[in-house]
Amino acid sequence: MNGYNAYITAGLAIVVGILICFWGYRMLKVTLGIMGAVVGASAGWALGLSWFPQSPGMALICVVLGAVIGAVLCIWLFFLGIFLLGASAGTAVATAVFNGLGRQPDPLIVLIVAVVFGVLAIVLQKFMIVISTAFSGSYLLVAGILQLLTGTSNATPMWVDPLQRGPTGALGMGAWIFWVVVGLFGAVFQFRDGRRREEVVRQEAQAA
Repeated sequence: MNGYNAYITAGLAIVVGILICFWGYRMLKVTLGIMGAVVGASAGWALGLSWFPQSPGMALICVVLGAVIGAVLCIWLFFLGIFLLGASAGTAVATAVFNGLGRQPDPLIVLIVAVVFGVLAIVLQKFMIVISTAFSGSYLLVAGILQLLTGTSNATPMWVDPLQRGPTGALGMGAWIFWVVVGLFGAVFQFRDGRRREEVVRQEAQAA
């Protein structure tokens, strides 16, 4: 069963990662809902294990409730969702840089970078939303691929837990390079797609 769960979570990470990386800004509300659900589910899991250490069923209920509450809050409270979107990208960037340098991520620096990215996402909305979704989506994509390649029940720590070191050697460097390249490609694709849609709207307005 754990093997099947690994394939399911890896597949979901890959699919969601591709959607967010290349169409994150266009489907912003969906992206915010996904981000809120992930954050809420993580918080619910932590609380569920803390409150009900002997009851996996209750912990799972906490995960579901946390995911629903997180998704609703991020969609309803727009700026909260934007902040979390930027903060998640900041966490991914800081963690990947540490691991790319072969160093253990520093929790304080990761937190600072996450907050800075979150604030920038609110101030420079469109630019930072595109950058954040491109690299967050790329992050999820690589997480799923690494999970399939390593055959573990959980995604490689580099892409999940900022307090642990990720893969080293050729696998680690390859993952880091792939994440950067796909993230840059996703950002360029989103900026070009946005300009194309703006041009279409402008032409339709002139024709009317």
